[in-house]
Amino acid sequence: MGFKAMTNGVAHLIVKRYAGPFWLHRRWLSKTQWLSSSELQKIQLKLLRRLVRHCYGSVPYYRNSMDERGISPDSIGTLKEIEKFPIINKREVLKAGHSIISTKYPKWAIHKGRTGGSTGTPMIVYRTLFSLGTEHAFIKRQWDWAGVGMREKSAWIFQRVVASPEKKDACLYEYDPILKELTLSAYHCSVDTALDYAKAIKERGIKVVVGYPSAIYMMAKTCMNSGFKLDLRVVISTWEAMTEPMRKTISEAFGCRIFDFYGSGERVAAIHKCERGSYHIVPEYGLTELIPVDECEEDHFRVVSTGFWNKAMPLIRYDMGDIVARSDDRCSCGREFPVVKSIIGKEGDIIQSPSGIQLGVTAVVQILYTIGGTNNVLETQFVQDALDHITVEFVPGPKFAEDDRTNMRNSAVRFLPRDLKVDFKQVEAVKRTPMGKIRPIVSQIAQ
Repeated sequence: MGFKAMTNGVAHLIVKRYAGPFWLHRRWLSKTQWLSSSELQKIQLKLLRRLVRHCYGSVPYYRNSMDERGISPDSIGTLKEIEKFPIINKREVLKAGHSIISTKYPKWAIHKGRTGGSTGTPMIVYRTLFSLGTEHAFIKRQWDWAGVGMREKSAWIFQRVVASPEKKDACLYEYDPILKELTLSAYHCSVDTALDYAKAIKERGIKVVVGYPSAIYMMAKTCMNSGFKLDLRVVISTWEAMTEPMRKTISEAFGCRIFDFYGSGERVAAIHKCERGSYHIVPEYGLTELIPVDECEEDHFRVVSTGFWNKAMPLIRYDMGDIVARSDDRCSCGREFPVVKSIIGKEGDIIQSPSGIQLGVTAVVQILYTIGGTNNVLETQFVQDALDHITVEFVPGPKFAEDDRTNMRNSAVRFLPRDLKVDFKQVEAVKRTPMGKIRPIVSQIAQ
């Protein structure tokens, strides 16, 4: 490992665990997860009121908005009164510019990050350095749920840059012995590199892999096709929706449990899977409202959230365009956190037909692959370029045969809307976002 990687590891360790509130919040979160629903709501109200006072005192955008609506800093007496604030989205945030950034913090105390850009251009998000430690504390609590220890080795396949995307012959992974993390380049994960990634993980005795489900799935398929055995204990996936075929393949290939979690670069909401398999909205992280999408989809809700911890660029009632299926169930894990059935994905990530039928990525994948019987495709992207037409771009696996193509076509004809024409296009790799992520559905028509 190079000197630069070593110093970066030390810097990350200091910022995440020792220069901020990581240990304080880690101990706090270990206790709050077992509180009653009413006790958790009291914590939320306290944090919400503190956030509103902060916004009025140091964020020009919110001070003006609150004055226009007659909202005083101390007027929030219940959680429901969050509805006094308007719902905003990325468009409003971009329009607000620097007026939505707190004037309280000096430049050295603010870190600039970006969202993943899964619905378009990535958005710059400013975060306090202290909020990085808090974010780390929330993540590590879910790792506790997954049975992953603080000092356990892990491999990461996501947007961290190991080598420039255009470089094909560079070393595509890097190990940090300080954090005990192996970083693998998601930009380069392909049929040609996935086996090398698996070997690098096995050589270091790593049993925990974290990252994009599309990249982990690629590695799983490649291992299965090549007969390479990689035993893992836990896969933790995020940043993309994981379909059921992906989950089944990863579990079968690596013999592991899978824990996925939902978060955002905007730092407003968190949904973590517990050891019993339920998706929990994390109440100490923010105040998350589930807003009905429409009357026809009774169990589909938009995620509108207010983050409690990023004071540099606080967002109140922020709509990320994500959809979840709500549940009224209580989880047997004993935590009284709200539960959602599933994380459906971006509101715009749908296929629609002239007759008004709408299909999410899970439905389309089930039709073409699970029902169609095709199991030799490594990557897929559905591109809708007209209301009556989609192109299925796919990367074939080494065992892909003409029968697989025929099965996909037959399944599309039989199960997709009759007024939707489908073409199939074989490609070397599907397009990724600037952060290295795959958007399963790319809609080029107005939603």
